[in-house]
Amino acid sequence: MIHTGYHFKKGEARTIQADVCVIGSGAGGATAAWKLAAYGRKVVLLEAGDFLPPQVMSQREDEMLPRLFYAAGGRKTADRRIRILHGKGLGGSTLHNINLCKRTPEPVFKAWGLPGWSARELAPHYATIESKLGVLQVAPQQINRFNAVFRSGTEALGYRGGILHHNREGCVGSGFCELGCAFNAKKNALRVLMPEFLAHGGEVYCNVRVSKLNWSRDAAKARVTGLEAFVRADGGALDSEPIARLRVQAREYIIAAGAIETPALLQRSELPDPHGLIGSRLHLHPGAVAAGVFEEKIEAWKGVPQSWECTEFLDFEQGGDMRAWLVGGSAHPAGMASILPGFGTEHRQALKQAPHLAPVSVMLHDLTRGRVRAAGETGVKIEYELWPEDQRVMVMGLIEAGRVLFAAGAREVVIPSDPPVRARSIGELEAARESIARALVQGRLELVSVHPMSSVWMSEDPARGPVSPDGVFHQAHNLRLADTSLYPTSLGVPPQITTYMAGLRVAERLLAVT
Repeated sequence: MIHTGYHFKKGEARTIQADVCVIGSGAGGATAAWKLAAYGRKVVLLEAGDFLPPQVMSQREDEMLPRLFYAAGGRKTADRRIRILHGKGLGGSTLHNINLCKRTPEPVFKAWGLPGWSARELAPHYATIESKLGVLQVAPQQINRFNAVFRSGTEALGYRGGILHHNREGCVGSGFCELGCAFNAKKNALRVLMPEFLAHGGEVYCNVRVSKLNWSRDAAKARVTGLEAFVRADGGALDSEPIARLRVQAREYIIAAGAIETPALLQRSELPDPHGLIGSRLHLHPGAVAAGVFEEKIEAWKGVPQSWECTEFLDFEQGGDMRAWLVGGSAHPAGMASILPGFGTEHRQALKQAPHLAPVSVMLHDLTRGRVRAAGETGVKIEYELWPEDQRVMVMGLIEAGRVLFAAGAREVVIPSDPPVRARSIGELEAARESIARALVQGRLELVSVHPMSSVWMSEDPARGPVSPDGVFHQAHNLRLADTSLYPTSLGVPPQITTYMAGLRVAERLLAVT
C-alpha cells in the first residue's frame, strides 16, 4: 500500500515495525526495497516527496518543479554559483531524469580499487537492471532535429560520438521529460519496481521526512534502534508544519536519500564519525551551456532529448584535461529564461531567439571536492568551489562545444555569462577564452549540477571512507547506504544505471548475511 499524508490524522503519532526500513525511493533505494521484498523481507520504504502518478504530471514548470525538486529546483551552493537539481517524489530523480543509461567505465572502477567493484564483477548486476528497465539504444527515428544537428557537427569534425541508450517505452516525444512523464513512458522506479514491491507486501510512506536516526552503542560500533520522522500534507513544502509523527523500528536500515540529504541525515543523527568524513568529498559533475544560434528553427525542446553525445574530450584512460562530456541540452520556458543573459528588452529579444537555439551542455568529470553540512532541522549548506584544473577543463569544453556548433552550421555561439560572450566564428570564440575563464572564476557563468555524488563514499579502511565496499556504514552494524553518496569519485557519466545496480548489490549483500 502507498500511504501519504492523507492517511494520517492531524496530530497522530504512529509507530510501525519492519525487517528493513529504506529511506529514499530513487534508483538505489527502490531497487534495494524491491529486491528485499521479493525475498520475503518485510520492507518499509519512506519517501520525503509526493506520490506523483502520471495523471498528475501537468508538464507545467510552475506546478511540477516544486513537486519534483528540492527547493523547487532552486537549491544552490553556499556561494550561489551552482544550481543543484536534486529530485524527490516516489521514484526520486528517476521521475524527472532524461532516462540516460551508461555503465560506469572500467578505468573509474580501477581507480577506486575496491573488491567487488570492477566492470567484470558488476556485469551481471548491470545486465539484470538493464533488462528490467528495458534499456535500449535510442531508435534512429527518435533522434530529434536538435540532436541530429549536434551529431552533424560532431561528425563533421571527426570527433568521437554516439547514440545514447535510454530506458523508455511508449514515448510520444513530448519533450517534457524533466517535468515528469504524463504518458508513463519512463521505465523508471515508479513504473517498473514499485508495482512489484507492493505486490510482494512492501509498504510505502510518502510525504515523510526523516529527522533523525536513533542509535545505541553495541560493543565497538553503533546500532540503529529506530528513526523519527514527521509527516506533511500531500503537496506541502518539505519544511511545512508537520501534521503527524512517524516512528519506525526495524532490524536493518538503508539510507538512499541522495548525496545531499544522506550526509545531512547522518549528521543530524550524530552518528559516529571519528575521522570527520561524512559530507566531505562531494562531487557535482557540474555543467555549463554553449548555445548555437541557427538560421532555421531547431526547437530543441521537442522530441526525445539527449539522444547523442560527443566523447572526444572524455577519456577515462588518459585523464588530465580529457574530462569534458558534451551532450545536448534542453530547457522549457522558465528554465531557458533563467539561463539566458540580459534584462528587460535585451532578455526579451534573447527569448525570442529560443526556437533557433541549440544548447550543448558541457558536463565536467570533476576533481573538485566539496562538502555538505546539515543546517537546522531540514536545511543543508553545500560548499563547492571549482578547483583551477576543473576551471580550465570547463572553459576548454565550452569552446569545443562552440566548435561543434559552428561545424553544424550555427551563425553565432553564445556563452550565457554576464555579460554574454557572443562569437560569430571559432576564432572569435577562441579569442574570448580569457573572458569566459574570468566569468567562471567570478561566478558570472551559472553552472548546474544534476548528478551530486560521493559525499559518504566507500573504502575498505574506515579512516579513508565512511562506508564499506558492501555498502555498510563502518560505524554501525545495521546501517547501509544505497545511493550516489557511495562513489569515491565522480563517475563522469550519468549515475542512474550504476545507482540502480548499486541498490541491487547492497540488497544482495544484506540478504547474504541475514
